[in-house]
Amino acid sequence: MNLTQMKRVSVPLHAEVAELLRRQILSGKIQAGDKLPALNELSTRFGVARMTIRQAMDALEDEGLIERYAGRGTFAKQIELPTRQKLNMKAELSQLQAMVAQLEVMVMGNDDNAQIVDIGGRAFRHMRRIHSQSGEPFCHVDINLENQLYKMAPERFEKEIVVTVLKDLGISVETARQNVTIAYADVELAETLNMPVNAPVFRVLREFFSDNGRLIYSAILIYPGDKLELEVEFAI
Repeated sequence: MNLTQMKRVSVPLHAEVAELLRRQILSGKIQAGDKLPALNELSTRFGVARMTIRQAMDALEDEGLIERYAGRGTFAKQIELPTRQKLNMKAELSQLQAMVAQLEVMVMGNDDNAQIVDIGGRAFRHMRRIHSQSGEPFCHVDINLENQLYKMAPERFEKEIVVTVLKDLGISVETARQNVTIAYADVELAETLNMPVNAPVFRVLREFFSDNGRLIYSAILIYPGDKLELEVEFAI
């Protein structure tokens, strides 16, 4: 991977490296006390010079996000993580079903060997997808589908939009919810969605529950910032 080819126009390379690490710290992915990789490792990971990594670390240290110790390494400092204000919205599930019906599926990896994961003591099938529109990546999806449901139509679930297949099978969804936040593309997402690193994205956590409140489907979807629009009509 060469970060030089994925950087935003007019943004210095060391600033892109600093931003990638900054976002991991501020999101809690890198927690207080965690040791950051050594300069050589980061240089290899991002495909940039050691001096570029050193400049990025200088910026993070100046911001009070990391602390460096001779002979021990670099560690994330204890900081107060930013809080978000929440705005509750309601929408019809049919709107979501209509939107995803226009999309196509590109499988990431071999879903025949998709991992079975345990969620709350129950088996779920984990699948990774790229949803595309007109041949262009539209969103990156990590799916957990109740394994009993997956077994009802494994070939369809492997090749089609999961939400559409659930509807076609007549699976009862009693409640559904999703949480939308703004995030930023890391290196993997930038490569997958063909977008600049650190560009803004929508991060969507979507969950479906059966009539007894049992989770049957969850997914984390990442949309490029220019691919999705939310419209809210307020009651007066």
